[in-house]
Amino acid sequence: MENHIINDGQFIKHPTQEGVFMKHFFCSADNECLNNLEVRIIPGFMIAPHVHENSSEFFYAVEGIGEFLDGEEWRSFKKGDAFKAPKGMQHGIKNIGNETLVLFSTFSPASR
Repeated sequence: MENHIINDGQFIKHPTQEGVFMKHFFCSADNECLNNLEVRIIPGFMIAPHVHENSSEFFYAVEGIGEFLDGEEWRSFKKGDAFKAPKGMQHGIKNIGNETLVLFSTFSPASR
């Protein structure tokens, strides 16, 4: 019987963003529709502005407060808020709080 529960507890450092850690749940190897991960940004750090040309990215704030670059405008968000970056839109995220910012992120279709 295939195990459908994933909880390996493995956070990795973001390959290009200092102060950012990720835990992948499902990726393009699992399916073509989406991939998702938990993202943690320590206080004072950020995910620099960038663009995903082939996927939209959806976020849910699990813990903390931050700012989201929505194209060209920074917008505040807090725990419980959801927001998105349509494919091709510049976006970034800053942790402006005193605690680790925890986000659940989903890409659709799955990024490669």
